[in-house]
Amino acid sequence: MFNIIRQEQREVEDELEKEERRTAPDVGRVVALQREVTDLRRELEHYSDV
Repeated sequence: MFNIIRQEQREVEDELEKEERRTAPDVGRVVALQREVTDLRRELEHYSDV
């Protein structure tokens, strides 16, 4: 499960990076992607505690 979450985090981070590089980034999308990355990091932290 950890590896699946980690892979998803990488994919979302890549999407976020691409969106931020656009000449006119969609602020709503950037905020949503940032929130998703944060949520995934929290999930991964849970696994490191186990």
